[in-house]
Amino acid sequence: MSEELPILKGILKGVVSYHNAPVRFGRVPKREKARILAAMQQSTQNRGNQRALATELDDQPRLLAAVLRAHMETCEFTREKVTSMRQRARDCPSYSMPTLACPLNPAPELQSEQEFSQRFAHVIRGVIDFAGMIPGFQLLTQDDKFTLLKAGLFDALFVRLICMFDTQINSIICLNGQVMRRDAIQNGANARFLVDSTFNFAERMNSMNLTDAEIGLFCAIVLITPDRPGLRNVELIERMYSKLKCCLQSIVSQNRPDKPEFMQELLRTMPDLRTLSTLHTEKLVVFRTEHKEMLRQQMWNAEEELAKSPNSNTWSCDGNNVEDAAKSPMGSVSSTESAETSEYSHS
Repeated sequence: MSEELPILKGILKGVVSYHNAPVRFGRVPKREKARILAAMQQSTQNRGNQRALATELDDQPRLLAAVLRAHMETCEFTREKVTSMRQRARDCPSYSMPTLACPLNPAPELQSEQEFSQRFAHVIRGVIDFAGMIPGFQLLTQDDKFTLLKAGLFDALFVRLICMFDTQINSIICLNGQVMRRDAIQNGANARFLVDSTFNFAERMNSMNLTDAEIGLFCAIVLITPDRPGLRNVELIERMYSKLKCCLQSIVSQNRPDKPEFMQELLRTMPDLRTLSTLHTEKLVVFRTEHKEMLRQQMWNAEEELAKSPNSNTWSCDGNNVEDAAKSPMGSVSSTESAETSEYSHS
């Protein structure tokens, strides 16, 4: 047998290294051969990504600067901008109608679908562009990018919009400067529960007085979360998450040396953030079922805007996925309870 298998004989005698021994596929089916080759290629690619990721993430000051720059370039709700908006709203409030229910869409009866879609898509696109600028994100597979964005889009958007909730006047400041009273959107028991939960969470978050750097890093952590169902390269995402978390810890320790427990307090808000997302999604499903055609028309332009995003050219999505992903914190809270449902335009 050894004469018929010289390679095996060489390996057994130590003449030929096992790792250098030639291997041929022989009678392996073509489909199985393709699977093996694909796995080998993926393994090689993963090793390359790990090296590239190490280069991008190991320099903590550089990583921190990159995330902060991404946040400032893509977020309209920085502390400086929102402070002036809140002051104007308190000094000269312009209250919206009682039937309105979304800060992204403060006056649906006074604007066209195109105007609404442009405003809505612009805010969503900001979160998508921010994700694309997080170091390491572009190294992920297309599927993992979309999984993270679809699961964390609302969470990150809500963190950005949280400063628009002003508990001092018990209202929401809309993007156009209008003020929407809290009691104006409580049109039913279920809607009231969601609104109350949202305002309570907003008060909790705003009391922390997060800086722009802390908000940007927290948004990055919310988006790059390795426990999202359906992720493929979990190891890579876990490494990104760990590095981003270390950056946030560094900034928090620097800003609040007398509050060692602050970091854990901030991280403990994430489960509540997901709960609000789930509650919102349930309302969205009901609304989409009852007003599918209207929602489809409103989201059509938003989908086109997402496709145009400069940082989203490596992943794609269909219309249904966009409907699921493009959500706003207060959208559809009164869709099933409001007597004005037929006039309400979801955002």
